[in-house]
Amino acid sequence: MKLFITFTGIVLLSFSSLIAQKKVIDSTKTEQLNEIIITAQYTPQSEQNAIYKVKSISSEIIEQKAASNLRELLQQELNIDISQNSVFGTSVEMQGISKENIKILIDGIPVIGRLNGVIDLNQINLETIERVEIIEGPVSVFYGTDAMGGVINLITKKNQENTVDGSISALYESIDATNFNGNLGYKFDDNLIKVSGGYYHFNGLSTNENPEIENPRNLNWEERQQYFGDFTFIVGFGDLKLRYNANLNNEKLISLGDPDRFGEIFDKDYFTRRINNNLNLQGEISENKFIDITASFLDYQRHHDTYIVDPETFEKTLSEIDAKDNNRVVYRYGGLRAQLGKNDAEDQLNYAIGFDYNNESTKGERILDGKQIIETIALFGSLNYNFLEKFEVQPSARYTYNSSYGSLFSPAINLKANFNNNNVLRFSYANGFRAPSLKELYLDFQISAGPLTFFITGNENLEIEESQSFNLYYTFKKELKKESSLIIEPSLFYNDINNLIALSELVDNKRHYINIDEFKSLGGKINTTYQINYSFSVQAGFSLIGRSNKFNEIFDTDEFLYTPEVTSTINYSVKKLGLNASAFYKYSGERSGFFIDEETNELNKTTRESFSNLDFTLTKLFFKKTIILSGGIKNIFDVNDIETTNEIGAAHSRDMQLWGRSFFVKTTYNF
Repeated sequence: MKLFITFTGIVLLSFSSLIAQKKVIDSTKTEQLNEIIITAQYTPQSEQNAIYKVKSISSEIIEQKAASNLRELLQQELNIDISQNSVFGTSVEMQGISKENIKILIDGIPVIGRLNGVIDLNQINLETIERVEIIEGPVSVFYGTDAMGGVINLITKKNQENTVDGSISALYESIDATNFNGNLGYKFDDNLIKVSGGYYHFNGLSTNENPEIENPRNLNWEERQQYFGDFTFIVGFGDLKLRYNANLNNEKLISLGDPDRFGEIFDKDYFTRRINNNLNLQGEISENKFIDITASFLDYQRHHDTYIVDPETFEKTLSEIDAKDNNRVVYRYGGLRAQLGKNDAEDQLNYAIGFDYNNESTKGERILDGKQIIETIALFGSLNYNFLEKFEVQPSARYTYNSSYGSLFSPAINLKANFNNNNVLRFSYANGFRAPSLKELYLDFQISAGPLTFFITGNENLEIEESQSFNLYYTFKKELKKESSLIIEPSLFYNDINNLIALSELVDNKRHYINIDEFKSLGGKINTTYQINYSFSVQAGFSLIGRSNKFNEIFDTDEFLYTPEVTSTINYSVKKLGLNASAFYKYSGERSGFFIDEETNELNKTTRESFSNLDFTLTKLFFKKTIILSGGIKNIFDVNDIETTNEIGAAHSRDMQLWGRSFFVKTTYNF
């Protein structure tokens, strides 16, 4: 860690002498810094002018990666760690903080339906997504609970130039995965109608290396079938736009079982359905004043069918004991959010004020009394004061009333120093929070295993999780010559979370949710982007993340256990030929942690081995972008599951990360 801080200091000092420079960089060299963003902003504005540090992943990157879902898009992002569970799906971690504390949004509306704290990134299709905006660190003032570790906001496509616009695309990947998408838009006057649909199928595969457990039924990557549908209607009223969006997502995940100790085999088909509706009004109501009002209703349902399998003939019989009416989980969310923002570059004082109401409910046999509801009302506000034409200070606060835990006041402050067009320093402090979820409060679940029955329950007396978080970002950019530029961005962070919610240890066959001791994360990163010319760019990054909790003391380890990461992206294009080549690389260093052995109920230290992930994509445009053909290799190093070992060096499990090398080809027809 000292080495990283020293290196960061050298970078800062090396460019301090350039602070007096006044030269403006050509906008074509720093597209990312000038891209319009909206996450946690008063009004839409460029990333360069935003007081929050926002990373934007553009539609071009989504296309170059041939990413079918959010998991594939984020795999090689710096400071983001992906983990996979065969049933719950893929979860994400930022700055060492994971699961419930990372809020995933689509146009500012939360994605609901967490299982074991996880929003499955495999279920988030990218066909209608224009870009993805990421803020690391708490954004609780603007987005409330679950935003303690950061937000990932997916921005949908809302603009269209031609009267009629559409596309059809098909992707095949050698792991036996296919993806078909189509969309059509019709624009008349200031109005727009868009419809889209898609289908994804992955036949499942096994990455087990032990011949003793390899069999056609042992697929640790489960078979998935997904259907997507989206409808958008936009009506323009001068500077205002009214948008209605409806989205449907259906998934079937097929889990094949192995014989248990009694020789019985059980297969399970998991069905997940999401229906999202939202109505949004946004735009300028007067000069430099912007409103954004959204009403939303989200419906999430999941159940499974259990089949008894004959071990000789493999014929299936639907089980009546574990019927879907007994295991169905339903989550519903109704929300109303309104924000008024003023952002006038000529004024020293700007502001944003807002109101947030949501009603969350869940019902099912595994919920106490069959149904539970939580209501939340919040007021939030922020002031931005610009002084000496170079410095900005932005205090913010959110007051929340929650029907389960009462009232909470959550403050934050952001500082920004624009030394000149080439040097920007950002600092933020935030008191983030996360309210206990419906499951953590009201779960009422029991499961039988042989002669024993195990109980897992919620806890209505849980306290909220709170964090104290600090982030420091520095951006240096310089035009080197007519067609080249350099951007260097070092940053540091520190997070201290109290009352972390987790399941207790197993006592008398019972577990329940409790507040445990604090969790801390500490680290930093440095990103460098070198635009060599209009056709060739290189990006490289390094990060170091330290994690600490009460288990570090039990094992008498260092206060923080550190994990390094290295990323690199190379992009080369020949515009005259309509040809683009891209390579995406990430090295994930060795990572230590802790787990509870469910058989012995003992705490163990575990270490995940380091691994590298490299993708390559080649794209060719035909007939003025009418046809786009791309192909490439994912996971060139053929990495499968990553070995994990306990404290005495014996392997106990494998961490699902990647499914080995694969080849893909994708064709898109635009009309």
